Amino acid sequence: MIKNVASTFGVIKSECGYTGKINPFFLYFGGWLIITSALLLFTSKYASFVSINHLRSLPADVFFTIFTDLGNGNILIPLAILFLYKKNYRVLAGILFSALLIALISAWLKHAFNHPRPLACYGKNVVETARWITLYSRYSFPSGHTETAFCLAAYLSFSFRNNKSVILISFLGAVFTAYSRIYLGEHFLEDVWGGSIIGVLVAVITFILVQYLFSRFQKQELP
Repeated sequence: MIKNVASTFGVIKSECGYTGKINPFFLYFGGWLIITSALLLFTSKYASFVSINHLRSLPADVFFTIFTDLGNGNILIPLAILFLYKKNYRVLAGILFSALLIALISAWLKHAFNHPRPLACYGKNVVETARWITLYSRYSFPSGHTETAFCLAAYLSFSFRNNKSVILISFLGAVFTAYSRIYLGEHFLEDVWGGSIIGVLVAVITFILVQYLFSRFQKQELP
């Protein structure tokens, strides 16, 4: 159990023990937090929103709509099919459980904070979006799409911690999803910043819990 927890936080196992090598996801996520935190500290809420939201093109509208749809939980369908086919029930259970937990936490936090979205703050004359997107006015913090994207990205990175391609693709997908929420006019930078932190924390907790439960179950099956 201790080894599983250690590997969750990025320590990679070698033949001689634990090397101390950090899971690349945490390096990427640390860079993300440094950049976004600096923007939050040194730019205004309005400036950080407009600088992303007003940088527009039709191809970008389509591209970021795809990622925002994936962050809505649609990515769970192909992932569930893949892990069912591979018979990787541990990862399947983990991503489904983490997605359910993040949905419940997100709904509770949104109603608890009840922050207005950009549309309610600045109006249609300022907030831009793709023509097929419907903008909302309430429950801005935290970004649920960003929570889900970073939660799944972190969980996959923990599960496949020796596969650098999976880690990088998962992280980039989460970042694009977070960016899409500002680009499409639904959230502020602080919303995706908070959502990313919550998502990763939930992934850590659920990964440890799932590893523990599956380990206990496997021990009980042994003769």
